[in-house]
Amino acid sequence: MDFYYKAPVWEEESDIPHTTKLAKPIKPIKVKNARVIDVTDAKYRRSTFSGTFLLGDQVLILDGKNNATRVEVLCKWFGHRLATRGLAFTVNLKTARVNDKYTGEVFSDFSK
Repeated sequence: MDFYYKAPVWEEESDIPHTTKLAKPIKPIKVKNARVIDVTDAKYRRSTFSGTFLLGDQVLILDGKNNATRVEVLCKWFGHRLATRGLAFTVNLKTARVNDKYTGEVFSDFSK
């Protein structure tokens, strides 16, 4: 999780795009025995993507009546993090899978 918390905080005045349809997950990193979510056609800031992402330790995923929910992940947006939390992806609960003891690669950043 250091890769996320050591990243610079995103200042809204910067050159980083606020939204873009072109953003895709990049920079896979290896994790061991980590809690992750595997998503298909998730959404964040107008981009749509699929992949495996690291969940924070305190993230709860509630299975409600809706098929879609917001899930907080530890992933950077164009090399930067949010000041107080991870990114909140909108995911389809019918296709998303959580793995509590995953060893493998997760995406750590977004870029064009």
